[in-house]
Amino acid sequence: MNPITKLEDHFSFESIDSPDKREEALKDVINMMKEYVKIDHSVAVLSDLAANKSYIFTGNFGSFFEMDISGYLTIDSIWEEDIYKRIHPEDLFERHLLELEFFNFLKVLEPEDRLNYSTKCKIRTLNSKKEYQHILHRSFYVKNSSEGGLWLAVCLYNYSFEKSGSVRGIDGRIVNTKTGESLYVDTYVNCINLLTSREKEILLLISKGEISKEIASQLNISINTVNRHRQNILEKLNVNNSIEAVRTADALNLL
Repeated sequence: MNPITKLEDHFSFESIDSPDKREEALKDVINMMKEYVKIDHSVAVLSDLAANKSYIFTGNFGSFFEMDISGYLTIDSIWEEDIYKRIHPEDLFERHLLELEFFNFLKVLEPEDRLNYSTKCKIRTLNSKKEYQHILHRSFYVKNSSEGGLWLAVCLYNYSFEKSGSVRGIDGRIVNTKTGESLYVDTYVNCINLLTSREKEILLLISKGEISKEIASQLNISINTVNRHRQNILEKLNVNNSIEAVRTADALNLL
């Protein structure tokens, strides 16, 4: 199950340039990605957070996903769902937690420093034989808006040439590509303040099976207030329902 399907809720708060300013810069990056996949041989997904569109470029690794490796594909989403369907559900869950941590990690940095970081992980993905195989996943941002908001994001998929060994989970890391420093992500410290104390309190009661009416009575607040908190929780954790919210919050050590 994909626990984080609405990360664009975060992106909607970003400062984004006008369409005219974005168009020229976007063309430059599209041309850059066309050439990049020829060299890196990867499948690259360039996501335009302002327009809610993605551009999928296929190098030789496209054969892994049985993709046409000529040209590029445009989709009306910042999520490459056809690829997500091939990723092992547990690894997809961890990978989205990594991306949520990465987003919050970048938010505290100066805009010019954000582009020096990327994520790196290994995920089990179905190959053309419908067998799970570890592949390499990387993500980073290539453009801020002129006002410093995160704008163009890139996800790269390619073969993993490292032995998987006994590494736990996806071995998710945030990497400083300028210095080579690598931060192993397992505690999600940058997500620790995602929820308020009241939201955590309500989510804990939800995890115990309490409904809004019962929560309102216990906390001496109105049902409308409880429901507003519930909606805020879903948006902050980028999930669709309370079950996913509890699972994600638990994985992020928020409960």
